[in-house]
Amino acid sequence: MTETSSFPPSLLFSYLFLLILLVLSIAILPSSIHAAASASAPPKGVTLSFPPFTSSLKCVPTSGYKASEICHAVSGQTGTQILLYSESQSVVSTRYQYASKVQLWKKGSPYAASFSTAFTVLASPVDDRTSTFGGGIAFAITPDLRVGQSGPESFGLFEVDEKTGNSLRGNATKTIAVEIDMSRNFADDPNAFVDPPIPHLGLDINSVNSVEVASLGDLEDFTDCRIAVFIDYDAAKQLLEIRLQKLPKNDETTKPDKKKGKRYFSRRLRLSDYVNESSYVGFGSRVPIGDDGVYLLYDWTFSTTWVRTM
Repeated sequence: MTETSSFPPSLLFSYLFLLILLVLSIAILPSSIHAAASASAPPKGVTLSFPPFTSSLKCVPTSGYKASEICHAVSGQTGTQILLYSESQSVVSTRYQYASKVQLWKKGSPYAASFSTAFTVLASPVDDRTSTFGGGIAFAITPDLRVGQSGPESFGLFEVDEKTGNSLRGNATKTIAVEIDMSRNFADDPNAFVDPPIPHLGLDINSVNSVEVASLGDLEDFTDCRIAVFIDYDAAKQLLEIRLQKLPKNDETTKPDKKKGKRYFSRRLRLSDYVNESSYVGFGSRVPIGDDGVYLLYDWTFSTTWVRTM
């Protein structure tokens, strides 16, 4: 007689259990891999370009003024340009920024955004009266579009302590700016913060008391000609570099070229230490009295590229 072999019930149960685990792991594995890949993938970079996105830029002047009184779209040889001009008899603080936030870093991510921005601007005094010309413009990264009670000394970016130049918004300031300053602080108080001689280039971090300053020479040589500004931040090297190129006077055809720009200064910093994950980018301006002069913004580009930082 032949005996019939059989699996013990306990062994059969173990085999079935292992089979179920194998099937489940096969089903779950692709989604797990996808989720892990998504978690480690950097966000997509952004590219902004003016012209033509004028409608995506928001003009916010100080209280009591309308945007239409300060920011004017005008036609030029190279297309639409923005004229920052006021008929007021006082200097006006104005923001001119991209209307949506841009992500610059992400908490817990091994990636952060490097960015490059460039713009061409002309500071033009009336009747060549450079001695009366006052104003300034700054590329800025800010947490909001709010001018509030901020005065012209800070390009409309935040309220300041006149003795130190530091922001009165405290930890909420979260602002980095690269300023082109064309007017001096003539405070009567000898203890008040005083700017370096004009014109100058400055890097501001939560203060108009710049952490880096470079002279731009004689005011007469600097005004009434196009100035190309190039700002580059390398998130991997944690390095910010600023270059300027002075373009020929009475010539709107010569194109800006970063390779021909002069590097005025560089600064090592980690952007995430100073600005919000998602911030606004664009300009703050101290628009001079209309009888003194205007600013003309010819173009602006801004782009981000996410790189591994850890």
